[in-house]
Amino acid sequence: MTPYIDILIQNKTDCDRRNLLGLARDKNLGINANVVYIYSLTDEAANYPNKSGHVVYIGEAGRSSEPTGKRFAQHISTSITKGRDTGTIYSLSRYYWLGKRIRLQIFLIDSSGDRKKTERELLNAHVKEFGSLPICQGTTGLNYSTTVLSNFVVSEMQLNLFSPTSNNPCTLTLQSGAGNLNSMNGLFGES
Repeated sequence: MTPYIDILIQNKTDCDRRNLLGLARDKNLGINANVVYIYSLTDEAANYPNKSGHVVYIGEAGRSSEPTGKRFAQHISTSITKGRDTGTIYSLSRYYWLGKRIRLQIFLIDSSGDRKKTERELLNAHVKEFGSLPICQGTTGLNYSTTVLSNFVVSEMQLNLFSPTSNNPCTLTLQSGAGNLNSMNGLFGES
């Protein structure tokens, strides 16, 4: 596959998110255009289970009521703390607003069915090769809008849940009232 568009975007440069706004005027990205696209980090890699990789998002778009190219301006929030567009990719926006250089490749696809099939195949290829979906997949929608997350207060208890566990791999800690080892028959291969 050869990309129709292959650009780099980076905050505070001549090629920032405003260049994505212009894609709405591209005649090949107009109404009913079908595309698959890939966002990648150019200067660093994400730590995936099988090996490090640069791809952070794989998507597809095809609009029947407005130019498909309009979709790309929605991907990155309008500021680091504000944005209610459900099409914003929150994690991608974070990379952008932190000054990371991001590559966008857009591929023209013949039909809606081919578009969805191609996206699925690229996602499957990424999972097979790197061990997981691209790191920014799943951070779109109302729950992940920039404004919602900027105003979200993370509790100390929530932060503690994200910390590594004990260095002893066999340590099991039970809270009062949570049961005891005798009631957990079979947990460690014993009954």
